[in-house]
Amino acid sequence: MNMKVGIDCSAAFWKTLTGVGVYTYNLVHALSRVDKVNSYTLYPVFYNPFRGFEKRDMPVNFKIAHENSRRLLSGVLWPALVPSGLKEAALGEVDIVHSNTFAGPMLKKKKLVSTIYDATVFTHPECHSRANVIRCRKGIEESIRNARAIIAISEHTKKDLIERLNAPDGMITVTHLAAGPEYHEIKGPSALDAVKKKYALPRNYILFVGSLEPRKNVKTLLKGYASLSETVKREFSLVIAGAKGWLNSDIPGIVKELGIEKTTVFPGFIDKEDMSAVYSAASVFVFPSLYEGFGLPILEAFACGVPVITSNTSSMPEVAGDAAVLVDPADSAELAAALEGLLLDEGKRRELKARGLERAALFSWERCARETIAVYEKVYKGVA
Repeated sequence: MNMKVGIDCSAAFWKTLTGVGVYTYNLVHALSRVDKVNSYTLYPVFYNPFRGFEKRDMPVNFKIAHENSRRLLSGVLWPALVPSGLKEAALGEVDIVHSNTFAGPMLKKKKLVSTIYDATVFTHPECHSRANVIRCRKGIEESIRNARAIIAISEHTKKDLIERLNAPDGMITVTHLAAGPEYHEIKGPSALDAVKKKYALPRNYILFVGSLEPRKNVKTLLKGYASLSETVKREFSLVIAGAKGWLNSDIPGIVKELGIEKTTVFPGFIDKEDMSAVYSAASVFVFPSLYEGFGLPILEAFACGVPVITSNTSSMPEVAGDAAVLVDPADSAELAAALEGLLLDEGKRRELKARGLERAALFSWERCARETIAVYEKVYKGVA
């Protein structure tokens, strides 16, 4: 069998690579490592702009879509009035099209596979702008209607798609993500000191990583941190690292109102090559999100040997297993108690570190790639 697969890579190369881009980048590179049989075309343009895979990174069975296709794709895939034949022609000589954005175009001859990451625009619309809710709801509904198969990144996302959008159970396959090999524990003092200097990080700190958006629940984290004893706050600062996000203009005022300006640090987006050191230097990683389709930072922290506190909601227990402290993300007092208890118990931190390293090892991008190929094969054979 030699399938010809086209993959939407439009989100994979933003400078501030998050969520969808991380998934796409790692999936494509894992596919390139495990699959030497099937042929792949990578679309530089799909729904989002694209900066490009280096050709030297890809084996011979992978290619970048032709320049003419790139110019056509963004203009012809989505307008309803564009004839389906033109859409098919712009996608090139492929059997299967894998959409990695939140939407999937209607195709007649080519078979669509679509990855859906979460249903947060349905479960937590208040965490998004109105325009984004409308756009993403429409896109997810189109994906379910147009795709031959759906890939969900957690059992929880699958459950939401079935219960909230009436997606057929049989069309959804779960493929878990993983922390990439670049995430590992760094012990060398010089490397840790260098990254602290680069981002002006304190000596001891509690770490949060994520875009500053309402769903990440940063305000509850700030309130929980503020209620810690003064002794703990003097010893452990709070570092909130991540992309700019949205609907967060009141955060500086909350920090000031809580009186934690001197011990709260916002270093912004951390370069990928520095993330392992930033994780490794943390005393505790805290991820109190309200909802996650997967919660990849949990595994990244595990792989770097950091004890984790995360939420007991959505997919986070599925990812964390018994390797993290789980809390109610709506309860700042419970979060504060978990933080203080862990920060003051070195033995518990060592125990969670060991569990986390074992947990992270259970997930791999190669397994995700093989499970994704299995979805392609079912669609190709017409059994999905």
